[in-house]
Amino acid sequence: GQGAEGDPGAPRGNLIVQVLVDEDKYFHRDGADVHTECPISLTQAILGGTVDVRTLSGVVEMKIPKGTQVDSKLMLRGKGIPHLNSASRKGNHIVHLQIEIPKKVSKRQEELLREFDEEMKHSGGGIYGRLSKAAGSVFEKVFGHADEKHEAKNNETKDDDSDDDVDEKKQQTG
Repeated sequence: GQGAEGDPGAPRGNLIVQVLVDEDKYFHRDGADVHTECPISLTQAILGGTVDVRTLSGVVEMKIPKGTQVDSKLMLRGKGIPHLNSASRKGNHIVHLQIEIPKKVSKRQEELLREFDEEMKHSGGGIYGRLSKAAGSVFEKVFGHADEKHEAKNNETKDDDSDDDVDEKKQQTG
C-alpha cells in the first residue's frame, strides 16, 4: 500500500524496491558472512603475531596463532552483515590467511632456512621422521641440497677428465 495512487476509489499499489550490490575487490559476501584474504609472512605463520584486518565497521587487530597452516581461516564473530529483520544479529567475518613465500632469499636467509630445516629433522618436528626418510627433505626437494650442487660440479669435472682420457687413448692408437 505504499505505491502510486490507484484508479479512483482503488487502494494504492505496492512499492517494489530492488537493491543491487556491486562486487567489492576486498570483501566477498556469502549470505550474512563476509570473507576477506589477509597476507601474512612465513615468520608470522610459524611464530604467531598480530595483523590489522579491515572489517565492515573499521580496522581490528587480529591475533595469528603460532603454527598457522596454509589455507587457515580465522573468524571474527559478529563482524559480518546484519541479518534481515534483525539488526542486532550479524554474520561473521571469515579471514582467509595467505602465507606469502618469498620468491628470492639472500644467502644469509638461505643459510638460516637450511639450519632451521636441519634442526627440524633432528627434533622430529613437522613432517620429519619416517615420512621424511621415505620422501626426503621437503626443503631439499624444493631448493636442492648444497652438497648435491657440489657433487654435480665434481661430476662435471670428472666427466670432462674421462672424455680427455678417451681422446688420449684414441690418439695413441691412431
